[in-house]
Order: sequence, then structure tokens, then C-alpha cells
Amino acid sequence: MRSWAIIVAIILAFIIGLILFPHLFYDQFIWKYFWGPVVADATGHPVSYHGIQAAEGYTFISELIYGLLLIAAIYALYRIFIILGIVVDARFVLLSLPFILLGPVTRVLEDSGLFNKPLSYFFISPLIYIQIGILFFLSLLFGKYLEKKKDEIKIFTISLFIITLFFILCNFLLSARIGYSLHPFFFIIFSIISLLIFFLSKKDYLSAFFSLGILFLLPWISYIAIWMYGERWASYSETHSIILPLIITIASSITILTYIFARFFKIKAYASILNLSLIFAHMIDGWTSYFAVVDPFHMGLSYGEKHPLPLLLMQKFGLSYPIIKFVVIIAIIYAMDIYLKEELKEKLTLANLIKFFILILGLAPGLRDMLRIAMGI
Repeated sequence: MRSWAIIVAIILAFIIGLILFPHLFYDQFIWKYFWGPVVADATGHPVSYHGIQAAEGYTFISELIYGLLLIAAIYALYRIFIILGIVVDARFVLLSLPFILLGPVTRVLEDSGLFNKPLSYFFISPLIYIQIGILFFLSLLFGKYLEKKKDEIKIFTISLFIITLFFILCNFLLSARIGYSLHPFFFIIFSIISLLIFFLSKKDYLSAFFSLGILFLLPWISYIAIWMYGERWASYSETHSIILPLIITIASSITILTYIFARFFKIKAYASILNLSLIFAHMIDGWTSYFAVVDPFHMGLSYGEKHPLPLLLMQKFGLSYPIIKFVVIIAIIYAMDIYLKEELKEKLTLANLIKFFILILGLAPGLRDMLRIAMGI
């Protein structure tokens, strides 16, 4: 209760500050470091409000605040997972993939110009990840609710029907804000696919969770496919489709070699599926960032790095950046699974939840950047 009282007190103090000192609390803090960069990202150039300029990307202050909020979110989710009896393991991570992919896929569609303002704001971080976080959590809760019901298929079918109607309605009402609209028939097909996946699965809470994730993801994957096959709704540069297989091959090779090394020297920590997924995710991010920013093959790429620390590392170390990322992930796995193994044995859910978010921090931005290069946007 004491921690909740502290949180409430901080929130109230901030609200009072916004009312009494708006220039200090809003203009020079919220606008400059959080909302201004969202507007600048959607607009495509730096923006100004009451004389305070904001640019696209992150600063050390915004990264610090987001990091603290992420730590708080992980701990809150951990407490909720303990209450609900949700186990975070390799299966949980695998069945969470639709929600993990939802971020980079919708974000790159915003980059492509699919959404007009102000709708585009909702597909730029942090708003995009707040939306996905809500869908993720509600889908888990729905899965736990459904697990206790005997007529789970009937309830799931009715729920899909309601969600599909909602999708079709949103698609109609927001058609003026979207550069290309899907035919309602597609949403019906997606709901049928989701229902079939649930029907053929174990029908536990993770099965419902995964099936809903597929339903949420498929419309956006369709937009990616439409773009790749030529129905482009905004200007675009030269596509570089070779990047997709190249980076996936590099990341996969490093992950497989790590597994072979771990099995040969009998180091179990580096042979587990969950830990190997961390390596794969951050190799996707590390090598994509390297190709996008350094452009070693002179493909005419002109991408920048929004995060200050990776930008600093790439400017100073170049090719060493993905290697540094690999070493950091190896060190994190060592710290959690070997050095602190006994201390974390009783808090396995918390340890795996931390790994889950580390995976997201690598895979989500890595996939977004890889798709941007492949799509030429």
C-alpha cells in the first residue's frame, strides 16, 4: 500500500505542476521530450510549441524515463502474472509472437504513409506500444476467462464476430484517414483463420491468446503484402529486398553457432530456446542497424539512428556494434542463468519476464528497420 501511495502522490504532484507551471511541466518536459517527438515523427521535420523545439527520435532523458516506466511495467505485470498463474516460458514467448510483430509491422506502415494525421500519432511510439500492451493484456485476461468455461468455442466464436464487426466499422469510418482500405471480406477470412487455429489447439488460455493475436496481426500483414506487390499509397525509394534474407541468415547463423558451442561445451544456459531467441532478436536488431546506418555495401541507404547510445556506438565502432550487442546479450544470459541462478530460482517468472521484454527490445525495432529497408521507405 505504501508504494501505491507514493505513486499516487507523484501523479498528483505532477498534475498540480501542470496546472500551476504549464510552461515548465508541459512545454519544457512533456512536449520537448515526449509528445513533441511524436508530432515531429508524423510531420517529418522538427516542430515548435511556445518556442520549445522538438525533433524526431529519443534523448537520454526520454530514454531514461521510458526505461523507468518499463521497469515499473515489468514488475506490475509480474505481480499480475503470479496472481493469475501465468507461466512465462518458451511456449509463452512463441505464442506472444503475433503481439510482438504487431508493433514493428504497424510502425513501418506508418512510415509508409498509410495513415494520415492525427491517426498516424497512434502508430508512433510510445502510443503504438501502449495500444499493443492493452491488447496483449486484455487477450491474456480473455484467455484465462475462457479457460474456465465449458462452452469455450461458442464464446470465442461470438467474440470473434464482435471484433470482426468492430474492425469493419473502423475500416469504414477511418477510410478517409487511411491510404488504402481492405475489403470487409478480408476481415471475415481473418476471423475464420483465428477460429480454426483455436479449434485445432489445446484450447487453453495461451491458445486463445495466440488466436486473437493472429486476428489482430493479419490485417496489417496484408497491408505489407499489398505494398510489396506494388499497390503503394505514398512515394517510395528503391526497395532492397535482399536485406531480409541477408540479415535473417546472419542472425540465424550466429544463433545456431551459439547453440552448437553451448552443446559441445555443455553450457545449458546458452542452449535453451528462450535464451537463443534473445540472441536471434538482438542480432536482427544489431545487424539491421549496422546495414541501415553504416551502409557497407553502398546501396544508397540514408537511415539514421534515433536512440542516442546505439548511435554513439555505431559512430565510434561501426562493424563492432552488432558484436557489442552479442557480447551484452551473452553477458545478460550469464548473469541471470549462471551467476544469479540460485537467487532467481524462486522468481523464475520474473526472470523470464525480464528476458521476454529484452527480446521485444531487440526484435521489435530490428524488424521495423529491416522492413523499412526492404520496402524502400
